[in-house]
Amino acid sequence: MMWVLCAPMLFTVGCDSLKARRQAQEAVDLYHRGLISEAAAKFESAEQLDPYIPTIQLNLGFAQLALYQANPKGEDGAKAAAKAITAFERYLSLKPDEERARSYLVQTFVDTGHYDEAVSFFKPSVEKSPPDGEALATLGTIASKTGRYEDAKKWYQKRIDSEPQNADARLALAVLIWDYLHNHTEVVGPDRIAVADQALVHLNEAIKLKPKAPNPYTYANLVYRERAAGENNDDAKRVDLEQANKLFKQAQELQKGAH
Repeated sequence: MMWVLCAPMLFTVGCDSLKARRQAQEAVDLYHRGLISEAAAKFESAEQLDPYIPTIQLNLGFAQLALYQANPKGEDGAKAAAKAITAFERYLSLKPDEERARSYLVQTFVDTGHYDEAVSFFKPSVEKSPPDGEALATLGTIASKTGRYEDAKKWYQKRIDSEPQNADARLALAVLIWDYLHNHTEVVGPDRIAVADQALVHLNEAIKLKPKAPNPYTYANLVYRERAAGENNDDAKRVDLEQANKLFKQAQELQKGAH
């Protein structure tokens, strides 16, 4: 009897899948031996044979990300970053309910600085009605981590507009503003106070929405300390610092009560 391993029409897909898995295993072996470029090429070959195997997309993404990290400033690194993003996007399309798929993709956007690609990827989620709050928050995080403060503010504000009763949405924007003040000591005087007051508006709302949550109190304390640096006299500065100390104590009491 003669065994037919792969009949021309009916079993072509099955054979390609088998070959893809075999090549993927070879790629894994290459990766563990430190031959990252060869591993990435082998994963690409496996992916071309069967683009619907999630594990291959995942491993291809990791291999390309490793190539990017080895040469982040060069042309090859830029190509590897784009390939890593594509692989993780495909992995997410195959595993849409897997949380780690999204986290891998988001971290890759951040690590490679591909903010515009992140905006394109999440565009359908943020342009629907109502917009996806998590997608808006994610874009805010990516913008923040890639040094786009104004863009981050825009995404966080859109989330607040969409979810005005969401205390965490207000806290996220306030934390962003506090971080900006903390790292921009050149913002002084009335300008500093005005920026701090923007954060305090959202923190006060967050406290109203979640009066037992310690984090809004903690960050309100920190914002008042940054605000004090903008005051032009000691009396005004003292008022801000007294308010900061009061909020700090409230946060501590709430944290104790949570344990």
